[in-house]
Amino acid sequence: MYCMHCGQALPPEAFFCPHCGAKLPGGLQPSEAERAEANREPAEPPKIDCGLSLSIVAFCLGGVLGIVALIYAILATDKYRSGDYDGARKAAKTGRIWSWTAIVLGAAGLIFGFLLLPRIVELIAPGLLEM
Repeated sequence: MYCMHCGQALPPEAFFCPHCGAKLPGGLQPSEAERAEANREPAEPPKIDCGLSLSIVAFCLGGVLGIVALIYAILATDKYRSGDYDGARKAAKTGRIWSWTAIVLGAAGLIFGFLLLPRIVELIAPGLLEM
């Protein structure tokens, strides 16, 4: 449908031309609530931390568990960009759980590795550490 006054294309639910303001014939007068709803600015999307940087740290420390965390962070980012905010929030939460699990287990592995490394070397090659 086109405006009879200015010739611009009109949305199907329009009561007035958004370009020139002319009243459209045959339409019912909108209520105040309908006009307010039609003129309302679209809401901003919620801010969601997808956890990409945390999952990269988890990948560096936790290996395979960090890869899983990275996949969930990418999935959360993809869902956020497509407008699925609840799905993005759930994927980000699951990714943070995997990230922290990978970080804790990776750090524990490093600590125990450095604490036990001298004993392991002494068992495998006695006298190697005395050089």
